[in-house]
Amino acid sequence: MVYDGGGVTRLAVMGGSYGNVPAFAACIEHAKKAECDGFAFIGDATGCCGHSDETIRLIRDSFPFLVAGNYEQKAAAREEDCGCNYTNDEDNHYGGIAHQWAMRSLSDENRAWLGTWPDLAVLETSAGKILLCHGSPAQTNEFLYESQLDDSRLECWLDQHGAVGFVCTHSGFPWIRQLPHGRFAINCGVCGKPDHDHDAAVHYATIELRSNELPVLNIERVEYDHLAWADQLDAEGVDDVFTIPVRNGVWTCGLLSMPATERVLRPRPVGWLEGLKRQ
Repeated sequence: MVYDGGGVTRLAVMGGSYGNVPAFAACIEHAKKAECDGFAFIGDATGCCGHSDETIRLIRDSFPFLVAGNYEQKAAAREEDCGCNYTNDEDNHYGGIAHQWAMRSLSDENRAWLGTWPDLAVLETSAGKILLCHGSPAQTNEFLYESQLDDSRLECWLDQHGAVGFVCTHSGFPWIRQLPHGRFAINCGVCGKPDHDHDAAVHYATIELRSNELPVLNIERVEYDHLAWADQLDAEGVDDVFTIPVRNGVWTCGLLSMPATERVLRPRPVGWLEGLKRQ
């Protein structure tokens, strides 16, 4: 899929809303206030919070640029596992629970629409082509962890698609990698789940696009009323494995499949976002 983003000057890229309606809505509002005029959603709209149709309404209303994640693919195929590509049985167990819960609030109409999303997309912009994917350009559910990035592999993907940069999500942890010749790779984080750092805020990415200039990249941090949302999910019967991270910013599952360096709970120093900016 090729999208025309030639008129976009500031692109917001979001992924992993997981049915967290207030967090997702807060990110969209944050991006609008930041004068973003292009919106891309790169997969995993549904998940442990349920509220699938509500979440998809937000996407229909605000996002012209779309890429499917493993949750969209499994929803369209009517399969019960999440397709997350975890290597640990416990992580796969809870991933399946999250996906099956999400399917209870997904209409047939929206399920069919999710099946139309492309697995990979190129956004043509004034600054060059930007590759949009969920996990990696090679595999929808591949985890690209910052501690294991291979710059030569990142560059190879850009070469294959003639792109200046690419944006992914899936792992849940945001990062920015600067590459030679002004190129880049960025993980936008997720807008429906905290970053396993005692901070309940969520994240998305912005890319400022300027003709004949390097794009300006940033990871945006967004707060919302996470305690009220956690209370609501508890009342709705959501497993506390999923509501505990919403409350305190610490993951309870998905960790055992990670590299040890990513699994460690690491509090962020004040001003850590400044280190993710590329001017």
